[in-house]
Amino acid sequence: MTEIPPVDELPSRWEIELEFVQSLANTQYLMYLAQQGCFKDETFLNYLNYLNYWKDPQYSKFLVYPDCLHILTLLQNENFRIQLLNQNFTSILYNDMVDYWREPLIKDEKEKDKGILNGCLLYTSDAADDMQCV
Repeated sequence: MTEIPPVDELPSRWEIELEFVQSLANTQYLMYLAQQGCFKDETFLNYLNYLNYWKDPQYSKFLVYPDCLHILTLLQNENFRIQLLNQNFTSILYNDMVDYWREPLIKDEKEKDKGILNGCLLYTSDAADDMQCV
């Protein structure tokens, strides 16, 4: 019989949500969720909407894979969720994410002063729609 660890050794809700929101940067996991029908479940979609609090800088500073925030925003779009069932689409998405990370994090101090990271303007408000690539 497996022993249940003491409550103080279990991960907190914050840790679980941190791990889950970062898992959204994994295109294979996204495809799995789509195949399981998770993106058709209204409760799951509400949970994804709830997770938008991770876009707040007080939380996003803990993310190792910040591109998960962009995916979280894209998941609000039904067409994007449907396309995740398409292997070609997820491959393109994966390749785009890899290409993004190949670029140097900050091209020069001038761009840093302008608030540009990886060629994309940093968030100027709570909405991820405000991020623009140049």
